[in-house]
Amino acid sequence: MMHFRSVMCPSVLLRAFVFWAFCPLWVCASEQVASPDGKIVLTFDCAETGPVYSVTYCGKEIVAPSALGLVCEPAFGKLRVSETTRQYMDRSWAPVWGEYAKIPEHFEAISILLKDETGQELGLEFRVFNEGFAFRYLRGKTEIQSISSELTEFRIPSDVCVYPIDWTEATFPEDGLRFEDFKSSCPPLTGKFSDGKVFSIMEACAVNYPRLRWVKNGTGAVQPSFRKTVWMPVHSSKEDAADGNADGDCEGFCGTPWRAMMLAENEAQLAENGYFVLNLNPEPVPGQDFSWVRPGKTISNEMNCQIRKDALFSMVDFAAENGIRYVQIDWGWYGTEYVYSEAECAEWAKNNPEHADDPTWRANTKPDPRKAAKGRIPYFPQFHASTYVDVEIEELVAYAREKGVGICLYINDRILKAYDIEELFALYEKWGIAGLKPGFVAYGSAQDTQDIRRLCEVAAKHRLWLCIHDAYLPDGSMRTFPNVMNVEGGGGQEGNHPAFHDTVLPFTRCLAGPFDFTPAIFFRGRSNCHQLSLLVTLYAPSHVIRSGWGIRNRESGSENSFGSEKEWFAAVGSEWVNTKVLDAEIGRRIVTVRETKDGEWFLGATNGSRPHTSAISLSFLKPDCDYELQLWTDAPDPIGEFRETVKTVRTVRSTDRLDLPMAENGGAVARFIPK
Repeated sequence: MMHFRSVMCPSVLLRAFVFWAFCPLWVCASEQVASPDGKIVLTFDCAETGPVYSVTYCGKEIVAPSALGLVCEPAFGKLRVSETTRQYMDRSWAPVWGEYAKIPEHFEAISILLKDETGQELGLEFRVFNEGFAFRYLRGKTEIQSISSELTEFRIPSDVCVYPIDWTEATFPEDGLRFEDFKSSCPPLTGKFSDGKVFSIMEACAVNYPRLRWVKNGTGAVQPSFRKTVWMPVHSSKEDAADGNADGDCEGFCGTPWRAMMLAENEAQLAENGYFVLNLNPEPVPGQDFSWVRPGKTISNEMNCQIRKDALFSMVDFAAENGIRYVQIDWGWYGTEYVYSEAECAEWAKNNPEHADDPTWRANTKPDPRKAAKGRIPYFPQFHASTYVDVEIEELVAYAREKGVGICLYINDRILKAYDIEELFALYEKWGIAGLKPGFVAYGSAQDTQDIRRLCEVAAKHRLWLCIHDAYLPDGSMRTFPNVMNVEGGGGQEGNHPAFHDTVLPFTRCLAGPFDFTPAIFFRGRSNCHQLSLLVTLYAPSHVIRSGWGIRNRESGSENSFGSEKEWFAAVGSEWVNTKVLDAEIGRRIVTVRETKDGEWFLGATNGSRPHTSAISLSFLKPDCDYELQLWTDAPDPIGEFRETVKTVRTVRSTDRLDLPMAENGGAVARFIPK
């Protein structure tokens, strides 16, 4: 038997070292896999009750022996190890966009083939990185027909504090929750061990499989919960796979998503390692070109203006003048969210009496995404809401192109499913559209998973970047489809959450991938610095800004308007080569700096509900170099529900320290320009 766990190779960029050994086994023998730095050690064994694993971190057990397995048809008997293969990977790769110029992909792995007494097979793969560990089930020769649930467990210590969320747009707890009170959560599930170290349990690379919730089972372990799925045998009809409430549209089972746990010494390190989920996804298909994908700030007409030519042309001008790469036209441009029934038309007219006699709205309740609508557009029938459309999309695209601005369009998932997206996206490519925002996207079932992946594939084919909205949670597949530059799947600004929510997100939802927080330029209950800081502390290659554009011309010093911090807003971009988190405490604050390819650094400091001063080292700056520091901090006193900024400018070096005084619900932003 050969083991390569002790083999260590020097870290070499863009090179991979793979070692493997074939081991026929018919006895219960434990196997260990360690992270390259030796801090994480995962042990696998076949116990009398079935396969189990456990994990230590820095010498301390953080996952007690936990069950593995599937509840499926056909059912497996008692599983034993048949074969093992080991692998060692050490390389770095360059993302199309991201928080770093290079991302390390460094792990040790073991693949295990399990067989029961009848010869049925199930594959199991473990990977252990410095940033955490992951495992997944893979199909052997046995063709799995359906999976009802998994036996998978994370048996973590009972004294941990966790930060669960009941649904994607709910509010996280400011102070966390005792694990004994935990019941269930959307992923990722982040928590703190009693010694201050942190973890986050997540899933990655979901393909042809339902998406999960984390639940606590009857024995106190965290376990995945999802909808039963039935797979069609190869070359069978969909009707053959129908099974009650289960999915019947999915082709053969190949494997589960990764079940993973990030591990870090503290919150700052956890946030810095957000690339972990990307490393559990494959690279793009060889030969596929994503060089056209261009990160950049986006501004939406939603909560800013109606869909009228003059207003949108003016918004394009504002974007061009303030470093904004895209203008997004939200709901309504092609009509209602779906085709209204007569009853729904009557309901909307009742709820919107001031527009009931408008001669244009009824025609727009039969939406057509192949052309722009004209006139009044109802929102959902139960709401008192509408917009007005008077614009030619191709004319707007041409005007924006002259200004160096791209146009993006919203489209409801119901509409997407009613049309051939190949034809529709080809039309948008012909128009010159830069990106799409699919809204109310169905999420959860295996078929939903596949629909979203096809959406990404077809959009990439027609050079459209995506901002996928509502409940869909990313799973790191942006590595495979870097044209997906933003995803909602969380409680953004439109949810009117308390400001402390913003200081939980970097350590929870944002670990799953880019987050369309829909930040406003100004928002009640948060200082201007707090609001602007989110463009740095909540990462996305294309933040989509909602509200605030309408007050851009107010004089500096007026309530709810830009002061000198507009300079920072116009300068901050979305493309970074390095990222560091300088101060962090979940539910309290985060201070992040990001470096541009030109050597400038931008700082965002987001504070929660309690005033705080962060004392940070500037050692991230280049040694022996002077930098001009442009710093904006919270004004001493608020004006109503708003708080303006105070700007200071001075020269700093890497040996200096910087105090960042932050008000309650406040923050700070800064720019470091090398001289």
